[in-house]
Amino acid sequence: MKNFAILLFGLVVLFSCEEVVQLDLDSAEPIVVIEGLVLDRQTTQYVKISRSVNFYSDESSEPIRDANVYVTDGSVTYTYEHNPNDQSAYEGYYFSTLSFRGIPGRTYTLVVDVDGTRYTAQDQLFPVTAIDSLSVRINEDEFEDPEDEGYFYEVLFYAKEPQQTEDFYLFKFYRNDTLLLDSPNDIYFSDDKLIAEEINGVPTSGFYKPGDIGRVEMYSISNAGFIYYNDLINLLQSDGGMFGSPPVNPRNNISGGALGFFQCSSMVFETIEVTD
Repeated sequence: MKNFAILLFGLVVLFSCEEVVQLDLDSAEPIVVIEGLVLDRQTTQYVKISRSVNFYSDESSEPIRDANVYVTDGSVTYTYEHNPNDQSAYEGYYFSTLSFRGIPGRTYTLVVDVDGTRYTAQDQLFPVTAIDSLSVRINEDEFEDPEDEGYFYEVLFYAKEPQQTEDFYLFKFYRNDTLLLDSPNDIYFSDDKLIAEEINGVPTSGFYKPGDIGRVEMYSISNAGFIYYNDLINLLQSDGGMFGSPPVNPRNNISGGALGFFQCSSMVFETIEVTD
């Protein structure tokens, strides 16, 4: 795993004040899963709703198409519609009927009604620091023995972190339009204590060839979001051995017993073209 992943996964945080629910993987009934995102960008925001399947099932989760969904900031309410363009790739996705931009500093409430049960979630939208720049260099080890022929450039990431506030971040890295992960279950997130005052030329995930476009996205997340991703990565990286801890569902901000997370984020990005 490259340095950036080590940096972001170097901290393990335990929170004992919240209830952790044990999952009976063999007999657990299907659970509603809600994944929502509100960005500080003028766009149609989305919420994805599905039902879980048995842990050992080969089937994917079942999309829910008949929910009632809306988001409010306390003064304006935004209604959502299921898959308005009837595209098979977006079954279970609900999009705001009007585009809107999340405002940093505001708290947004999600309401989802499914089969007579109401699920609610709240998250605050925090500002995010700017990305200073990106640069490109040859990774000498990969140049000598590339995993994929021609892919031996890496993108370096620079940013300053304001130490006067408590901040949490989620990162995503792309090669052209493809999300890059060093390992299939990787999630790149951090708090400002781990980052300290700056990200100074840290390699992002993946490798590139000349002509590729590298893209780095940096999201603000709340403390609740940091807890959720920390729990989720611990679950994903569990080896499932007989002496390991039994799986538990990640702590989230959704009431009513649903899984998933409702996230409100500011987002910044930078791109760079890889050249010889």
